[in-house]
Amino acid sequence: MADEMDTRISPTLHPGIAGEIADYDDDTRPLLGQTETAVDEAFKALQSIHDAKAGAAKNPTLNEYAQLVAVDTHATKVMSKVYSSWSRAVDVLNANIAKMDKELNAPVEQRATASMASEIRAYFRGLKDGPRMNALRKAIETGDEVTATAVLGGRPYLSGLEPELHAEFLHDWHKAQRPLEAKKLAAMRQAADMLNNRYKLLTRAVTEAVGDIKIYEESKVNGAPILVRTITPEMVRKQVKESNAAFAVPV
Repeated sequence: MADEMDTRISPTLHPGIAGEIADYDDDTRPLLGQTETAVDEAFKALQSIHDAKAGAAKNPTLNEYAQLVAVDTHATKVMSKVYSSWSRAVDVLNANIAKMDKELNAPVEQRATASMASEIRAYFRGLKDGPRMNALRKAIETGDEVTATAVLGGRPYLSGLEPELHAEFLHDWHKAQRPLEAKKLAAMRQAADMLNNRYKLLTRAVTEAVGDIKIYEESKVNGAPILVRTITPEMVRKQVKESNAAFAVPV
């Protein structure tokens, strides 16, 4: 991680993921290597785009339109690698999450078919919300495998639970019975959520770093500048293409 904050880039997009992942520690770090790499590469790419923009502004042979296109071309090049790395990191996390989910849930689902399981689920379905949650919480805390797996190994509605609440209790059961695996699973989910949430911020940061050209006119009322047009790199390229067409040699 950089020693000093780069004020050109949002703090949210600076390297380092430990602060955003509650379960980040020595146990989970090996599972999050690609996530850390993707975040670090994205930060360096943004720095590169800002540096390229500053460099283009010093080039006397480039007007502002040529500068804009040059910086955008550079951004497209460096971000292509970043986006690929980012996508791979998310795919790896999702694959590992699905695999560990299956490993953790398999024994719970298997025990849910044991004798009395359907009766236990029927009993829970007949309880009111408060007593139902209290009874399930007690089963988890006391390690009552028969009760907990009967409820958590079946479909949520069979025990009168909402899917979200069922998932929370299932996580709590895993955390109580297999704490290390549960922590790893939670860390990977947190990392996947972080990458998905940061992606929009990243693409917006790239657009802002490249910039555009704003055309203003004076207000006829008070002389204040009024934005009348915003020129993007794509618009410049289109104009260049149209201009070059006029120089085409007839066949």
